[in-house]
Parts: sequence; structure tokens; C-alpha cells
Amino acid sequence: MKLSEIIKRIPDVKLLKGEGSLEVDYIWGDSRKLKPKDIFVLPEDTEEKQESFLKMAGELGSKVILVSKRNLKLKGLEIFPNILETEEAVGDAHGKIACLLAGNPAKKMKLVAITGTNGKTSLTFILFHLARKVGKNAALIGTVQIQIMDRVLESGYTTPDASSLNLLLKQMLEEGIEYVFIEMSSHGLKLGRVAGLEITCAGFTNLTQDHLDFHPNMEDYFESKFKIFQLLEQSSVKNKFGLVAGDVSYGTSMIKRIADAKLKSPIYILGKSGEFNYTNTKLSLLGSEYRFHKKAKNLPFIEVRSIKTNLLGNFNVFNTSFALAIAYELGFPWEEVISCLEKIPTVPGRFHVVPFPDRSRIAVVDYAHTPDALENILKSCVEIAPKQIICLFGCGGDRDRTKRPQMARIAETFADFVILTSDNPRTESPDAILDEIESGFSRGFQRYEKITDRRVAIQRAVGLLDRDGILVVAGKGHETYQIIESTR
Repeated sequence: MKLSEIIKRIPDVKLLKGEGSLEVDYIWGDSRKLKPKDIFVLPEDTEEKQESFLKMAGELGSKVILVSKRNLKLKGLEIFPNILETEEAVGDAHGKIACLLAGNPAKKMKLVAITGTNGKTSLTFILFHLARKVGKNAALIGTVQIQIMDRVLESGYTTPDASSLNLLLKQMLEEGIEYVFIEMSSHGLKLGRVAGLEITCAGFTNLTQDHLDFHPNMEDYFESKFKIFQLLEQSSVKNKFGLVAGDVSYGTSMIKRIADAKLKSPIYILGKSGEFNYTNTKLSLLGSEYRFHKKAKNLPFIEVRSIKTNLLGNFNVFNTSFALAIAYELGFPWEEVISCLEKIPTVPGRFHVVPFPDRSRIAVVDYAHTPDALENILKSCVEIAPKQIICLFGCGGDRDRTKRPQMARIAETFADFVILTSDNPRTESPDAILDEIESGFSRGFQRYEKITDRRVAIQRAVGLLDRDGILVVAGKGHETYQIIESTR
């Protein structure tokens, strides 16, 4: 495609220097993937690193560069004969150009995008399996894995970079995929990895403290999540809609933010005041039951259905209800969807139940690594009414330190015994991390141990677990490794 066509289609991008007639093939922010006919995106970083990136791209023969207006005076930029500039965030321009050069594959499929601190992985996983069960050609893009029908690929990030993501969507389209269920992280939304995507559905599950090593504050974190609804508003696909959980942390705030923005896209609410809701929850170690309510269109009454699912815990009642609402609006066969919920595969590392050989007690492995997620998991275990709950967890190094004592207080509140252990210490001292978590316990609290070696800690926890008890192993979930220093 010619540079002049890109500029014509994306008004936020201008040709500062060069020939509009120049043909380009694709766009990359990773200089290692660059070919001579690709556009190089200069990532936001320190000036020293940016100059290093410029040199590397030039040596690879790149002739076109995309930069933000504030970086136009960088040393080394002069070696590029063609310079595209943008006044908006360079990541957003990158995303829009990647969509354009890949042929806008998302527009030719139904892209269901989910954001929120907790629940993204479970929800997209449930929706993917519902779609497959009712005969749809579906794909999944998320934290645990990328899956195209029955083929599983490794996932590097929750939301891949814009260039990789659009090529992946293009591949999915070529393989006949009709529905794509994708997690959209706050990083992906803020950095423009999903900019330009034409989405059919945008879902918001909740917002609780996390990623404050990346976001300067909760307001920035919230605004990054809100971008998913701006993406929905800009989408030109037919029958698009949004779904917001109302009775959750920041649910009311998100509903108000959407109203203040005067978005024209239809936005539905899951909650007491919404178009969808759930009540009469019954939980056990065998599964969950509840009543699902939906307001019938153009009718004054509410339809109520009894739902059964093999998935455990209150949060999975929420997840399956959210999935039901989306499946309904997508037009999936309703009776089939309700039937399919009775046996949904367990999401890897999400309330994954591991029974003792004689089934006298269980362990629950979960990715919960935030205060809210840990509280939800432990509350769900309390509601099952076991005779004992042991909670084993740690906190990641080089990440938000303020949540460490918070998670200790939560574990103390809901568990009978707590074991603190390592969880990706990275460049921090594992023992120092445990000390910071420990500081959150009440004075005089003694129902805990600190065991730095995670393997030894798990062995100790299993040995302490009584009959009819639950061991919660939190933090790692589907991950099969530890990150110590920079090594997995």
C-alpha cells in the first residue's frame, strides 16, 4: 500500500518527509522483525534506547519510520528518507496502520473483547467453548493460550502487540474463523495494541487494584479500561453492543463514564438494575446452581431460567451469567447454550480443583494474584463450608508492592492457616517480599508460616490439610515456572 493511501485513510498520521508514492508491506515496532519495505514504529522509551532502535532499524534497511511529534528532534532520525508523524499516541497510530495493512480482518469476523482486572481469562474461555459447542468456528486469544478451533498456540502476552495481533486475526480469518474471543488488558488498551480493531462486543467485568507499577494511579487504570468502549463506538460492524457488570468494583463508575461520554452503541448491564441478572445461588463441591434473569425485548416482564454448571464458586456464577448475556445478544441458540453450561471445561489455573486420591479433601489452584481475586477465591471456598481452609500464596517481585500487606489481611480473615511463599520474585529478595506481606498480619497473629521455597511450601501445606479441607494454592495458576532474577 502507498504511504499516500495510509495518510488518506488515517488522518491522524501525516507524511513529514518523503514520497507519498512509496509502497510499504507492513509495520513493526519490533526492529528484529523488520524488512526493508516495512514501516518501523519508534517505541516510547528513554532517549538513549530510542537512538539505539533508530540505528538498528536503519542498519536493517528500513526506509520509513513512524514517530510521535514530540520525538522529531531525536538524533538518528535524519537517516530515514520517509518520516510519518502522529500527534496522537504512537501506539494508537501503530494499531490503526497494522489493521489497515492486514486488511482489517476483525471487521470480517465477530470480535468479542473482554476487559477487567479479574475474570477476563475465565470469561473468554467459557464463551469460546460455548461457541464451539453450538457449532461455531471460534478462536481464543488470551493470557493462558491462543486457540484456533482445536489447535493450541502459546500466548506471550494477554494482548499481543498490534502487528502480531492483526496478522494472527488475518490467519484466523483465512482458516474460516467466525468468532474470536479476546482478552484486552489495560496495557494493550493504553499502548494501542488493539487500536483500530472493529469489535462486535465489549465487556467490562470489574476493576480492582493491580498493575500500579504500570499505571500511575487508579484513575489512569480506569480510563485505560474505558478505552474498550471507545473502540466499540468507533467500530462500524452491525449489531454491536457492550456489557457492563454493574454490581462490582467500579461498575457504577463505568456506567456513569459511558453515560457522560454519550456513546451511541447499545450498552447492557448485568446486575440488579440491568437487563440481565442472577439470583438464588447454590454452591457445592459438585457445581453451582442459580437463576438467570433477562428482560425480554419489547415485553414488560422478566424471563427467569434455572441454570446448572459444573464450574465451582460464586465468581463462576458471575462468569457464566456474563457469558449467558453475551451469548444471548450474539444470537446463539438459547436452549443449547443453557445445556452446554452444565459441562464446561475447567479453565487452566482458574479454580482448578485437584482432589486427594481418596477424595477426602481437595486443593484449588488459582491464578489469583491481586487482593480482590484472592478474596473472591477464599470467599468462594468459605461458602462451600469445608472444615478447614489453608491458603498458600506469595507476591511477584518488581510489581505493585502496596498490595502485599493487603493480601495478608485477606488471607488472615478467610483462611484457618496461611503459608507465605515465593511467586516470581524476579530481581527482588524473595525473603524481603515475604516480610512485606507478613507486615499486613494483625499483631499477635500466629496461624502462618513463611517458606521461601515454593515446592517445599506446597508439600508442607498438603501435609497439614485435614479431611474435608480445602488447600488454596494462589498466584501461579496456569504458570509452570518461577521467574528468579531474569531467568524462568
